[in-house]
Amino acid sequence: MFDDLQFSVFADQIECDLSGEFSLRQDIEERRKSDWDVIRNKRPSAFDGALLRMVSHRLGDSRLHISASRTSFSAYLMSRPPDFLQKYGDVERANPLGLTAIVRTADDQIIVTVRSLTADQNPGALYLIGGYAEPAERDGPIDLFDEAKREVEEEIAVTDIDRPRSLAIGLAYDPMYCHPEMFLLMPSKSTAASIIANAGNAPDRNEASDLLACPTNQFLDDAGPLAATPKTWSFIKARQFLQTHLRHVEGTE
Repeated sequence: MFDDLQFSVFADQIECDLSGEFSLRQDIEERRKSDWDVIRNKRPSAFDGALLRMVSHRLGDSRLHISASRTSFSAYLMSRPPDFLQKYGDVERANPLGLTAIVRTADDQIIVTVRSLTADQNPGALYLIGGYAEPAERDGPIDLFDEAKREVEEEIAVTDIDRPRSLAIGLAYDPMYCHPEMFLLMPSKSTAASIIANAGNAPDRNEASDLLACPTNQFLDDAGPLAATPKTWSFIKARQFLQTHLRHVEGTE
């Protein structure tokens, strides 16, 4: 776990180097295998996909550098409970890197999703767009902007994110589901109405039970129209990071 890190780093100044594989301690690895077998027996379609694990992060010279390795979804399930370290002592978690995309439309609205009621995490709560970064098969650089852009395309079918204007604006650690999360502000060239109208074409549109467009000033207002709706941790953090970014970088409240 680490303290929240606020910054404004353009997409082309985010560096991620992938190297090697993460391994759980042997006794924990045996437990992972048995637990995953139980999951597969209950749900044969369950997929133990590869995830990108954040090993370290460094901010300097207007660049963000991430060192990463490979891990797996089952290793994350094994190591994500908040009491994992209490149970197993001085060990490391899988720590897959999550990506939250704050999609800001051409008419200054933020695209907000509502988690599916069948979601594993935070069903029915306000969310944005995101998922976990995926590693390549070979070691080398990973484009984290492209990873976030892929999530946006898959979830809401937006393909016109403006890369030169996109920024990473924060890095934080989820204390409940125990993994690092990067927050990216990703401007779209489309209006909110166009995005909402076309979102049904997204391959993963069913990940959300609803899709909303909220004017940026209302999105940032803690007492605004979204105040009474349950919120995910990542939604709350995204709003905090965006408030600070807009105040310091764009000179707005």
